[in-house]
Amino acid sequence: MRRLVSLVLTGMFLLFLLAGCGSDTDAQQQEAEASVEAVILEEETADQGITLTLFCQADDLSKPYLQKMISLYEETTGNTINQQGLEVMNAEAIALDKFASGDVPDIYIDFGNTSLEKFEPEKNFVDWSDAPWVSDIEEAILPQATYQDWIVGLPFWESSHSGCFYNKKIFEQLDLQVPKTQAEFDAVCDTLVENGIQPIYLAAANSWPIFYQFALDPVLEEHPEYIDRLNAGEMTYADIPEFWDMCEWFRTAAEKGYFGDIFSTDTWDYSSEVLGTGEAAMMFVWDTWFSTDYADRPSYYSAADFGIMPVFMGTCDEGTYEGGNVNLIMANKNSEHVETAMEFINFVADPDNYNQAFSGISTGSVFKGQTTNVLSSQYQENQESVDSLIRASHAQTGIVGFDQVAGGEALTRLMLGEITVEECIAIMDQNRIATLETLD
Repeated sequence: MRRLVSLVLTGMFLLFLLAGCGSDTDAQQQEAEASVEAVILEEETADQGITLTLFCQADDLSKPYLQKMISLYEETTGNTINQQGLEVMNAEAIALDKFASGDVPDIYIDFGNTSLEKFEPEKNFVDWSDAPWVSDIEEAILPQATYQDWIVGLPFWESSHSGCFYNKKIFEQLDLQVPKTQAEFDAVCDTLVENGIQPIYLAAANSWPIFYQFALDPVLEEHPEYIDRLNAGEMTYADIPEFWDMCEWFRTAAEKGYFGDIFSTDTWDYSSEVLGTGEAAMMFVWDTWFSTDYADRPSYYSAADFGIMPVFMGTCDEGTYEGGNVNLIMANKNSEHVETAMEFINFVADPDNYNQAFSGISTGSVFKGQTTNVLSSQYQENQESVDSLIRASHAQTGIVGFDQVAGGEALTRLMLGEITVEECIAIMDQNRIATLETLD
């Protein structure tokens, strides 16, 4: 490019000298100077590449494999990704406001659940149904990338195993057996409380880490008609007996001290320290958290000191695990850079590239060609239990208006004794119904 510019400038300089022999010297000189400026501007633009704006929830944006992919793309293409991390607690609201005002990014990353309807996918996002990489997506993941009957984005995330993680050393010291029923789990929690150890770290200050969807997944798997009836406005949360059981378990667990004394102010950012120092023995989380988020410091328990057991929240006696719930990378079909945004997604979908990004990352496979990821030690040690009790993400991806944050806030108020179980369920239903009404 620079050689071409040099030749162009040389040619223009000669034209300028020749122009001096004519009568229109000033006009020709100005024209020549303007042409030179245009060529220089073209060179600078080519050197800088194209800048794509990307919106994503801030915590999600920090994932190491996503950052590695963005860096790889920028180094390879010369383009730039302008990363806009949205505030965790209000990410969806912020994004919806921007979309409503026409401030739609070139690339948007979000989970492909029913709340995606609020973003009017048909109007805003590219249809990838005919993309060659669709056949490379694992069959268990593909439904999460599907909106109605078309592919709305590329799944690029952890395919994790969510469960209850426990400190094996603390369990050994207290001679505790890994529970296999709800009653056994509650008994373990009682023993931990008696020994001055907080059983479960619950980052209720952030609401979403309460993860109450784990309690509902087995119920909705057994009763898929609940999802259809909820979405059709034919039933409410209060009509589901297990919903009452879940709320009652959270209320009782808080009263018995399972979450400690200050759970309402406990934050997600503090999770590593609490688990690492042994202040709490257990936490509800996904297994890839240990490789992407856990601060494995010399003074802490190591990630290998933790095992995985089922989640027990009052609704399923044998407990449950939840499979991967993945984020999607979506392209704004109305962007002036839509072709470049699509090139970015195709770049991410290239096996050579995603295998570089996921090299050494503890996760199951999202793509059939994924070979560099590793399975977590927690999963490998308890694979039989996980495989036999794992459920797909039914609540979060199936229920229109399911709100992890609003639901968590209502449950926190219940656990603090501010509202009754009946009032808690009503509040959670109000949020769901309000969302349904906006989509009518």
